Amino acid sequence: MTIETVADNYDKEQQDADLRHLHEMGYLQELYRGFSPLMSFSYCLTAVNVLASISLGFTFTLTTGGSAVAMYSWIVASVFTILVGLSLAEICSVYPSAGSVYHWTGQLASAQRAPLASFICGWLNFIGNIASDAAFASGFANIVSSAFIISDRPPLSVNIRTAIGIIILFLWSVQNSLRVDRNGWLNNISAVFQILSSIIIVIVLYTASSQPVTIHDLFTSTYNGTGFPFVYVCLISILSTLFSFSGYEASANLSEETQSATRSAPRGIVTTCICSSIFGAIYLMGLLIVIPNVGRFIKDHDGETSSMNLAVATYQLAVPGRGALALVIILLINLYLGGMSSLTVTTRIGFSMARDGVFPYSLYLRWIHQGTKIPLATIMLVFVIDTILLLLQSASAELFTSLIAIGTIGVQTSYLLPILFRCTSARKTFPSGEFNLGRFGLPIATVSSVWLTLTSILMFLPTKSPITVDNMNYSIVVFTTVLLLAGGYWLIAARHWFVGPQRLDHSIPLLPLGEGSNENRLKNELLDNDVFE
Repeated sequence: MTIETVADNYDKEQQDADLRHLHEMGYLQELYRGFSPLMSFSYCLTAVNVLASISLGFTFTLTTGGSAVAMYSWIVASVFTILVGLSLAEICSVYPSAGSVYHWTGQLASAQRAPLASFICGWLNFIGNIASDAAFASGFANIVSSAFIISDRPPLSVNIRTAIGIIILFLWSVQNSLRVDRNGWLNNISAVFQILSSIIIVIVLYTASSQPVTIHDLFTSTYNGTGFPFVYVCLISILSTLFSFSGYEASANLSEETQSATRSAPRGIVTTCICSSIFGAIYLMGLLIVIPNVGRFIKDHDGETSSMNLAVATYQLAVPGRGALALVIILLINLYLGGMSSLTVTTRIGFSMARDGVFPYSLYLRWIHQGTKIPLATIMLVFVIDTILLLLQSASAELFTSLIAIGTIGVQTSYLLPILFRCTSARKTFPSGEFNLGRFGLPIATVSSVWLTLTSILMFLPTKSPITVDNMNYSIVVFTTVLLLAGGYWLIAARHWFVGPQRLDHSIPLLPLGEGSNENRLKNELLDNDVFE
């Protein structure tokens, strides 16, 4: 027997194992399983893309604590994010589903609470990811506008930025319509490009800076542009870091399209958290080390250039002219790649919810193009919703900002629910997957739950004082509105027929594949019970 034959047999056994596990969870293999373990990690790292997200949130980072607070916040948040990632990875190893946190909540909550808990978790995650897509598209357009400013041209109007954002969304949607393995190779390149970009930009900024900040000043210099006491500033400064890390469960959303999903997907989550922590810290230090006086830097960009992204302004401070423009182009490429992967996450959570009948007209929204095995209807739905969000930017900048703010909150709270149920209702019944934390699983999940709860509360707090109509944090209003709409839909309609995701019963042995197997049995059960309607 040749090495090639052994490898082929192993691949076939692994494919059978992936198929069996998916059938055990109650679903058919409808999506194309073409992601390798490397693609899974690369995709997850690209979806988080700390270089892009740090740049988009850099204004908040500077005004809310300055250099020292930014660095310490990043270190603290990185540690806890890795712990949360470990908890999510352990759950993902047992339930590798495209629905990720939505599906896990339905598995880990008690049978009585599972329908409502998964319904709420799914909506929070879906709305959060929708907002994140719009944030990437809007951020891309704003960086383009900043490129015009550093080229001594007037900034782009809101309408033009909105148009650019919609065009980018359309390109992402078209690209997501390709078979998943085609995008997988692009994600591999994207991950390498992101890592190299971080290193290159930091080297350029440090070597070109005329007066680089010392390490001592970097970790001791502070700036408070909020009007609140410094202790309060230290608390809310964590928000920009949480935004930067948002989306690190992305590997789980592609687990039904990933080979060896019970190992590859959870490892992708953990590895992404670790790599994002390291390269995010490097990039953040590179930006901060160029700014010798944060207060003066912010004041210099508070007038006519206030519409310029401060990360781009930092590039210009270190390497004026074409050098800064070259760095902006690198940033734009990262933003494009990150947004494309972010849209993929949203479409998969949307598909999973439609498959279980969460949405009205789910039977149509769960439609998969048989040629590419891509959830094309969900892609179109996400594009339409994101386009509507971007159009609101032209009507009211404040309303658009408030809606975008729900992105991190929605994702953060959706992470909390499955981990919380793993600590409570499922603490004695949670099985061990191929990736498991052993006796440390429950303590880490408990710490993760506390962290997610506390930081979720921080997201609703005001960030400017005195509080006015213009600077008020409307996140609580938007969040409450989403809950009321979802709750109203639940009370009026969904509670009468939605039973939650298919629940996995580990006590029932699997049937062998073939005629009369799980695939045929499940297909008949799903059709007989009208699960998709």
